[in-house]
Amino acid sequence: MSGQAPECARLAEALRELRGRTELSLAALAGQTAFSKSSWERYLNGRKLPPRSAVQALCRVAGVPPARYVALWELAEVAWSGRGARPGPTATEPEPAGTPPQAPEEAPASPPWWRRPAVLATAGAVVCALAIVLTVVLSPSDEPRSTPVSGTHSTVRQVRCHGTACTGRPPLDSGCGDVEVQGVPQVLRTVRRSGVEMQIRYKPECGAAWVRVSGQHVGDRFEVSAPGAAAQHLVIADRYATGILRSSPMVAVRAGNTKAVKACAELAGSDGWECFRP
Repeated sequence: MSGQAPECARLAEALRELRGRTELSLAALAGQTAFSKSSWERYLNGRKLPPRSAVQALCRVAGVPPARYVALWELAEVAWSGRGARPGPTATEPEPAGTPPQAPEEAPASPPWWRRPAVLATAGAVVCALAIVLTVVLSPSDEPRSTPVSGTHSTVRQVRCHGTACTGRPPLDSGCGDVEVQGVPQVLRTVRRSGVEMQIRYKPECGAAWVRVSGQHVGDRFEVSAPGAAAQHLVIADRYATGILRSSPMVAVRAGNTKAVKACAELAGSDGWECFRP
């Protein structure tokens, strides 16, 4: 069956969002899983149904529980294979000419098509799959568990690096760019060019800064640097890196020296690099 079924489209969209959370290129994603770059490209654009193990592998890389995504995969697998299609009535053979009709009490009653065992089994499978999705997708237990902050309704998760240990690491994976960590990242400056929004972000608890972008296009390039740290780059290499928030790797920032952070951008079709500071 075509991969354009609604269930398949929802799965592909969910996997694209999940891949965006990892902030990995397709090549980097292939390097961290058992599936090739070309396979991931087909899975993410919905041209091919991924195996269950690929969905679980992407969840592992993104650091999220797999239950919701596996439930979406199960619905997509039913639609892709055609097992969820409703069968129509079965044609009956015509009676031979001249055959006298049998008495009603001797004719076996044929149940309507919607009461036949095969149809009931298929309907039962679809209902069970929908029940799983409603339970799993809507359940708050699918969210990554965090440690409550005493006296508040917010949650926190530990940051995983600080200072030079953060240089080169993605902010989300390190707990620095997450919205559910103690201390919200500071936006040092926001710049908009040609529909692209660029932010210099800094996390005191991590002692590091990065550039986060939205509205980016294929071919855009970004860089962030700070004194004493190697410059870090973000390249928008394919269309799967557009339409989602993307962040560069981080650079260590010396305490109290955030004004020395520099971010640069070379947008596709522009005349060259443009840099800005906080």
